[in-house]
Amino acid sequence: MTKLWIFAAAALAATTALTATAQEHEFRVSMPGNVESIAYKSVERFDEVLSEMTDGAIKLHLFANSALGDQESSLEAMQTGFLDMATIETPITSVVPELGATALPYIFSGRDHVAAALDGEAGKKIEAMLVAKGLRPVAFLEGGFRQITNNVRPIHTPEDLDGVKMRTPGSNLRIKIFNHYGANASPLPFAELYSALQTGVFDGQENPVIWAKSQKFYEVQDYLSLTNHLYTVTYLLISEDDWQALTPEQQDAMLKAGDAAEEYSVELGTK
Repeated sequence: MTKLWIFAAAALAATTALTATAQEHEFRVSMPGNVESIAYKSVERFDEVLSEMTDGAIKLHLFANSALGDQESSLEAMQTGFLDMATIETPITSVVPELGATALPYIFSGRDHVAAALDGEAGKKIEAMLVAKGLRPVAFLEGGFRQITNNVRPIHTPEDLDGVKMRTPGSNLRIKIFNHYGANASPLPFAELYSALQTGVFDGQENPVIWAKSQKFYEVQDYLSLTNHLYTVTYLLISEDDWQALTPEQQDAMLKAGDAAEEYSVELGTK
């Protein structure tokens, strides 16, 4: 009887150990900007809060400067199980084209309008569309209101874009918008943008000021025009397979950490 009790206790201890191990996770997170970018700093805050809430059971490894691939390849890698997490902006339309509507010119009047949409019914619909594609949003981070930098002239009206070689993200809609304004727009991966501006492959680009600052575009651009022409959401995504591997408590911790990261991203974006 004593031997049986000892065996049962040992089996229970082994099972408990296995369960504890199964609840520990290490995730790689890919981001396009450098360590000073709003996305990277926001995910750092996400990591801090998540680690505290899970007692370190979920460990994140952050990779800046598209070290694990550009945003398009990160989306595919998450869907196929080769990447755990990533921050994605405009290229999100390659998996859910309808999300291009969130980046139409002047569709948002301000950050309060953005928050009302993403925290409400629109946010729920966006989540459902992404989950259907194997991608779970854990935070809608501030991408920011976008501004134009270039080496040709200040941009006061759409006509001022005439003939300007503009780099855009990989969005057919964004390209059409700028070409409609008279620019010569085409896409380029974000990691290659500084060099393209420096060598004159492009005259200009459009990104929030904090991105232009963190990437030091001011070193290779003469003019900054505060156009606020559109707002972009930065989606912090996790592979749905990884999400389902979490316990309900860990999922809840992720969402709460996401809330903290969202708040911090807005704080960074409004400095």
